Amino acid sequence: MYSQDFKKFQVDNKIGIIDLDSVKNFSELRKKMGELTCEGKVSGLRFELNDTRYYITGFSDCPTSGGIGCYFRRNYLTIRNDSLILGYGKEKKPINYLKTELNNIITKPHNFKYNENKVKPALIHFYVEDKYPISTTKTVLKEIAEQFSELNTKNDSDFFTYSILFEGYDISSIPPPTPPPMPNEFDIEK
Repeated sequence: MYSQDFKKFQVDNKIGIIDLDSVKNFSELRKKMGELTCEGKVSGLRFELNDTRYYITGFSDCPTSGGIGCYFRRNYLTIRNDSLILGYGKEKKPINYLKTELNNIITKPHNFKYNENKVKPALIHFYVEDKYPISTTKTVLKEIAEQFSELNTKNDSDFFTYSILFEGYDISSIPPPTPPPMPNEFDIEK
């Protein structure tokens, strides 16, 4: 099973392949991915699970770069370890809940591209603590690939595209910004 853009990057020779069986944990995987990013390549992740071979693209920051990514106009998903994190980290669901969450996203018209029958791309923030074996990463990647493939098979091949951003920290543990202060009666009169 291939992610939507794996073959495109492979044809353009802009991909470096990492066999997930060659890494011990998520940190080691991110380090290898970061090295590929520094070389200007996308990480192609190859693994086998339950008699199926998966080829998925992933993205990670180059550790020596000061660049910042721009991720506007996306549907955001956060995955920590083997769980989907909802509502700024307030709710945790098992990874097999991803199918339900994707269906929730496609039921809301504001999640679609303007004047198109395509959903805005998903950006998946993915972090796994090192206490978890690489098999946890494989299981999560398998679920992502299969659920998006199922949606795109039912609709159009690029109906709902996604990118996986392999994070070096748990983005769900960052608290949301505090709301602005309420105006007092003197500010209202001005």
